[in-house]
Amino acid sequence: MKNIFEAIPERFWTQTPLFHGLDEPGRRQVSRAYRWALANYQPGQYLAAMGDPMDRLLLVVRGTIAAEVIAPRGVLIIETLTQGALLAGPVLFTRDPRFPVQVRVVQETQILSLLRGEALRLLGENPVVLENFLREGGERILFLAEKIRLLQFASIRQKIAGHFLELSRRQGGCEITLDYTLERLADLFGVTRPALSRCLGQMVDEGSVTRREGKGCFRISPSGLEAVLEED
Repeated sequence: MKNIFEAIPERFWTQTPLFHGLDEPGRRQVSRAYRWALANYQPGQYLAAMGDPMDRLLLVVRGTIAAEVIAPRGVLIIETLTQGALLAGPVLFTRDPRFPVQVRVVQETQILSLLRGEALRLLGENPVVLENFLREGGERILFLAEKIRLLQFASIRQKIAGHFLELSRRQGGCEITLDYTLERLADLFGVTRPALSRCLGQMVDEGSVTRREGKGCFRISPSGLEAVLEED
């Protein structure tokens, strides 16, 4: 167990939401008290097919994987996961745990895993990790619910407008702060990061959105964004 974590970069601890808030003694306890396994995957490999049994907790140590659904018109990427991501964590504790998506390796990837029984022990013995696990599950539900809501909008412009108007409603004004990075927002919209940046830049030029000082901070024009939603 010790050797496994010696091979893992230090930044993994700070970039993994499951382990946020753990002090150094806590990290040592988590790394040594449980039977972790580490595996490497190459681009193009599949970690799992949709419907495969799921018997362990999975964390992305490095690399990139895509969670995909096979649709009538082709493969739909639901989410792109990178370092620190927890893969379908709450699903592990359902009555019949199975992968809800197929999981494809995009870039060379390293996965840290823990069998279900050990994962239960980890959560039961570490309140900080348990709270992080529950928070991560809740935030994932909110992300997917918003992704489904935005399916009603055809264009990237409309997805931006719909999401920014919802943030304005929740945050109580025309000044909003994004909950996600642009990479994560691109995942939410199902588009590439460059396409999202171009479209957002056009909307800034048009005046329906204005950048404010601070990361992810904007001022919106509700009437301007509502007009975008009415575009053909």
